[in-house]
Amino acid sequence: MNNKSFLGILAESPFTGLQEHMSVGDASVSRLDDFLVAVSQNDWTTAKECREAIIDLENRADDIKNNIRNNLPKSLFMSVSRQDLLDLVMTMDGIPNSAKDISGIMIGRKMKIPSQVNEQFIACSKAAIKAANQACEAVRRVDEMQKSGFGSNDAAALSDLVSNLEQIEKENDELEIALRNQLFECEKEFDPLDMMFFYDIINKIGSLADISQTVGHLLVRLVSR
Repeated sequence: MNNKSFLGILAESPFTGLQEHMSVGDASVSRLDDFLVAVSQNDWTTAKECREAIIDLENRADDIKNNIRNNLPKSLFMSVSRQDLLDLVMTMDGIPNSAKDISGIMIGRKMKIPSQVNEQFIACSKAAIKAANQACEAVRRVDEMQKSGFGSNDAAALSDLVSNLEQIEKENDELEIALRNQLFECEKEFDPLDMMFFYDIINKIGSLADISQTVGHLLVRLVSR
């Protein structure tokens, strides 16, 4: 899509560009899910394919982000703040970035997930990915809402979506705590450097859920003004 046509879309509905970006982010975490399952099975061929797909998606997300940032009209004839829109897209960009970072570290070191925590690690990861999926759904709903003029029922529906997102993030926190506790019990069996990187991956997965929750909060702020 060229800049001129993208500018036309943004002028009509900046949420359309946000939805496009979020859909790419959603696809990137879906590929991250496939990647992590492949790693848990020591299937490095599939993991490499997933990693390449994640890189492509992250590059697409960057292109969309830059188009939005560079072409967003200075004045929007909408009841939303231009700065809030920019803050939102920059936050959303953290989702594909996280998928790229996590997959990059793991494939670069060919990290093996300790069998003692494999199930818990996948469960924690899936909760974070579910949060990103929910954030994507919230952006999609806001795009629909703005086309109908943001009615009072829309605000309530968005609040429900964000409440669900907060619950998913809380679930991820609880799974992360349980995973860390279980990993602590067996970490001395493994190379300390490997464990340092594995704890870093757990942090980044938790950050993915946090970013997704922040997207929801920014959406609520955006439509409440």
